[in-house]
Amino acid sequence: MAYINRTGVPNSILDTHLKHLGYAELKIILVIIRQTYGWVDKRTGSHKEWDWISRRFFVKKTNLSLRSVSKAISSLFSKGLIHIKNEHGVYLYTTEDRRKAHKLFYSINKNVSREHTSPKTVKKSNPTIITHTKLYSEDTSQGMQKISFNHIQPPI
Repeated sequence: MAYINRTGVPNSILDTHLKHLGYAELKIILVIIRQTYGWVDKRTGSHKEWDWISRRFFVKKTNLSLRSVSKAISSLFSKGLIHIKNEHGVYLYTTEDRRKAHKLFYSINKNVSREHTSPKTVKKSNPTIITHTKLYSEDTSQGMQKISFNHIQPPI
């Protein structure tokens, strides 16, 4: 494998999925991209498809905790952005299977192009209008500012 001075990031990651990735997820996926697309086989001229990456390596490269690394990997897998297999080439679909494996190999899912929808639910809230009124005191030359809150009830 040859070291190259740049690593290409798949456009779908940047164009479609970036807005749905958290801080730790972005760091983890960038390490996976670097460890795969960042290396070229001199004989074939192609990039690595898979790479064995330990959790400790992720911690070293990202400065995240082991727990954050594990959560980010699980999240990226559930979003369909990465593939994970063991040293025998068997794809691992559950956290339990990944815990049992001796070595984990990671790859970017090249077939992901669909729009990801965030699993987080959005709570509806009642709108609040903030109005500013100024009250002046004859005793002082400075005015005091008062904020009054008027809650609007949602239509029934």
